[in-house]
Amino acid sequence: MHPDSQHVSPNTSLHAESSGEPLFQPAYDPQKNRSTAPLELPGGYWFLFYQNNLLLQEGSKVVPQILPQDVSSKELQIQAPVPAPSNRSNVESNLGTLLNALDLSWALDRIQRIYYFGTLKGKPCWACSLTQNQPLGKDSNNPPPGWEAVNLRMAYGRLSSEELQAARFASHLLFWDRNTRFCGVCGAPTTDKPDERAKLCTQPNCGAVFYPKISPAVIVAILDGDRILLAHNRRFVSKFYSLIAGFVEIGESLEDCVHREVLEEVGVTVKNVRYFGSQPWPTPDSLMIGFLADYAGGSVRIQDDELHDARWFSPPDMPQLPPSDSIARKILRWYETEYVPKIRGQGH
Repeated sequence: MHPDSQHVSPNTSLHAESSGEPLFQPAYDPQKNRSTAPLELPGGYWFLFYQNNLLLQEGSKVVPQILPQDVSSKELQIQAPVPAPSNRSNVESNLGTLLNALDLSWALDRIQRIYYFGTLKGKPCWACSLTQNQPLGKDSNNPPPGWEAVNLRMAYGRLSSEELQAARFASHLLFWDRNTRFCGVCGAPTTDKPDERAKLCTQPNCGAVFYPKISPAVIVAILDGDRILLAHNRRFVSKFYSLIAGFVEIGESLEDCVHREVLEEVGVTVKNVRYFGSQPWPTPDSLMIGFLADYAGGSVRIQDDELHDARWFSPPDMPQLPPSDSIARKILRWYETEYVPKIRGQGH
């Protein structure tokens, strides 16, 4: 191991600081939630989910937005600045997602419940799941013509960071709602708690309260000099390599989980475990907590039921890497652009 590698840690936050208020602001107002579809969908951003996938207009890079009743798409297009030729297509694609309520009328009889969950760029955010009892398109697996179903993992790099944050929130919220409609203690129906985001059992003799569940998981970069240990998981849909990751067990600290997962999956030990950053992860209720750790000893020995391969890499000989907006890729970007140059510079 490089003698000074344990002293090299990220000097910038995983999430860049922004000036002013965040573009997505969660909010809780259960009086705005609806158990049945209204006659017409209200204005704002609509996060429609079908079979756990987000519905977007084909080719669009933004979440659909319904216009307020008093604003027409023609007025908005007149107000929009004229784009330069180099970015005209992006502006046009954004305008293409501005809808009238009638444009989503096909979804009205398929909406199971509507959740208000905050604002994005000052406009309301609505989340709803569409029933799977009625196929949306020609068959049960296809959305209506002009729409596509996008797995949130595939939305990294497609949606803006603030829309992706809101989409993750909506996905987690709907998953929690589906799984807490009845009390886990007595079986009675639940209702929205009026003063905080929680479900309350309607049986007076029970009164159990259920909060959104968050499942923490660690993801760790194992460093040895200018090398990094990467693995290809058997569940990866493509051939990329990534960092070691796993869920936290009952009674474990995050650091304990790092040591256990690394030893179980690749057979090595680590030391100098330090925090890097975190990211919500749509699987569907996970929080990924990123760490760096220095290699301490042992030979690489993979856990066959989890991994297909694991090996040491160093720039420029790197494998295919995870999506650009994932926490794994952000750690790897730090490794390539900050850590390796500093380590190699110390060797001269």
